[in-house]
This record gives sequence, C-alpha cells and structure tokens, in this order.
Amino acid sequence: MNERSQAQRRNAPAARPTPRPQQNKQNAHDDLVKRREQALKRLGSQEAPKPSAPAAPSPVKEAATPTFTNSVEKQEPAPQKASKEDRLAELRRKSQASRENAKAQRVVSTDVKPETQLPSAPVAVELVSAVPASTPVESTNPVPPKTPSGSRNDVFKTIQTPVAKPSADRRRRRRRGDKKGGGRQKQEKKLNRQKYLEYKYAAKDILNSDQVSEEHRSNVLGQIWAKGERIGIADSLLFIESKVEEEILPREVADKLRDLVSRMTTRR
Repeated sequence: MNERSQAQRRNAPAARPTPRPQQNKQNAHDDLVKRREQALKRLGSQEAPKPSAPAAPSPVKEAATPTFTNSVEKQEPAPQKASKEDRLAELRRKSQASRENAKAQRVVSTDVKPETQLPSAPVAVELVSAVPASTPVESTNPVPPKTPSGSRNDVFKTIQTPVAKPSADRRRRRRRGDKKGGGRQKQEKKLNRQKYLEYKYAAKDILNSDQVSEEHRSNVLGQIWAKGERIGIADSLLFIESKVEEEILPREVADKLRDLVSRMTTRR
C-alpha cells in the first residue's frame, strides 16, 4: 500500500503556485495616502510665521578698474656666472691662504721656547808657551743636530725606528743532530734488511735437523736476525756461540749459521 501511494505521488503533476491576492498591496497604498493627508492637515493648522522686515540693501562697492600704462617694469640684472678661470683663481687663493696660515702656526709653535739662563762661569786666564805642544788629535764623530719636535700640523714628519744590530759573538743555533752528538757515525757490519726472506728460508733448512729440538728453532732463528740487524754481526756470532755452549746447537749447525750470517752482511 505504501509503495503504491509513493508511486502515485511521484507520477502526480506538480501543483502550480496559486497567485497571491493583491489586496494587501492596495491596503498598504491607501494607508500611505491617508497618512500623507493627515500630515498636510497638521501643517495647515499651524500658524504661518510673520514676515520679517525687508533687509536694507547694502551699498555696492564699485570695483576698481585697472589702468593700463606704457611704463615697463625694470628687471633686476641676472647674476653673472663665474667662468672656469675665475673659479680656479678663487681656489688657488684659498689654498694659498690656508698654506700660509698653517706655516704661521708652525713657526709660532717652534719659536715659543722656555728661556733658560746659563750660569756665568768664571773666566780663567791660561798662559800659552811659545813652544807648540804635541797634542793627540781626538776623533770626534759629528753629532747630528736635534730636530725640534714637530707640531701636530707636521704631517710629513719621518719616523725612524732603531734597529738592534746583531752581536759579533752570535752562537750557532742548535740542530736536531746536536742531541745525538752530531757528525757522521761510524759504519758497522750489520745484516742486510733486503735479504731477510733469503736468510729466513736458508736458516729454516739448516735448523731442520734432528740434533736441534723444535722448541728452540724459531727462537734461535729470530734472535740471530734481530741482533745482527739492529746491533751488529759480532753480537749475532756471540749469540750462536753461546747456544753451542748451552748445548742447544751442535757445532756443525753453528758453523753453517756463521757462514750464512757472514754472507748477509752489509756496512751501514
């Protein structure tokens, strides 16, 4: 039922808007007319204001008519423009005046000095013999005259700074080699670092013997090279001899190691 009623509402034509009556407009117009008439009646019932006395006419002033004359107004002469030469002459005059003023100030500052009175020394009369005496001639260095301290206007004053001259007994500076005694050190026989690999494999073959225990092989190999490469060949040979005395190395193996070390030596 509801579905049917909803379908009818959808299919039904839309209702046209009914025109509003124009009676309200007419009534509003009539009210405006009535209010207007009432306002006019109120204005007519009020007393009309008394007419004011006519104001006396003010006398009209006659405008002054301009008079035309043939006289021409004198124009003031325009100031003459200064030429370039005049400007340069004026600048020279001003610079000369300022230069003279500065010179006068400098002269005044140097001339004003405190007057010092020198004590009068007694005059001594010396008797000079006829024979000329031989007097040594003293070498006197000319002392340069002291220049008066310039005033603050002296912008060209030269400032001289005293430079200390180096003394003749100046010692030589210490160098890096001075701490180690300096000079060239004496060359000694040591193992050549470039032949380390050759020594290593050759010493392994020599020490790979049943007469040398395995626990001493690596120690002997390293100690021989360390002493010979850092200290010298003599310490390396002494180490080999000490191991022979300790019965760690047999004499045959020790002799082979001696020959190997002597072949790897160099002077440095």
